[in-house]
Amino acid sequence: MAKGKKTTIREIKRINDDIILVNGKEYVIIEDEKDIEQAVTMKISSHGNRILRFEDLKKKATIDVKRDIQVIKITFTDKHKASIFKKSHDQSVISSNDKKEIIQKASSHIKARDIISDFTSKDSPNHDKQFGLTTFYITREIK
Repeated sequence: MAKGKKTTIREIKRINDDIILVNGKEYVIIEDEKDIEQAVTMKISSHGNRILRFEDLKKKATIDVKRDIQVIKITFTDKHKASIFKKSHDQSVISSNDKKEIIQKASSHIKARDIISDFTSKDSPNHDKQFGLTTFYITREIK
């Protein structure tokens, strides 16, 4: 679907708190609305998210295509390679000696960023003190 194109909603059903079915395709709810099942049209925003519009023009909800994304923690054994990765984000630097661990799975990029910020934010109780030195968090979408 092209950016800016409006689609009329024929079928809409909430599957659970985070997932909604619109015209036979699953989406992740980013910004919820109380009566999200009452949406009339769907439009793609400039960010690639879908915006649901309602009869009441003041109401809107934001959804995104459901994806399978892994949040991966990489711990480098060599500090020199870690500094190269920090500058370039070149994944070819990662060797078999470095530790790769799947932290969590997310259903949208926004949720994956929230998971990563939980480990990288200094205010978080889960803050990783080695983040940016020898430990890095990346995402990988599984297709």
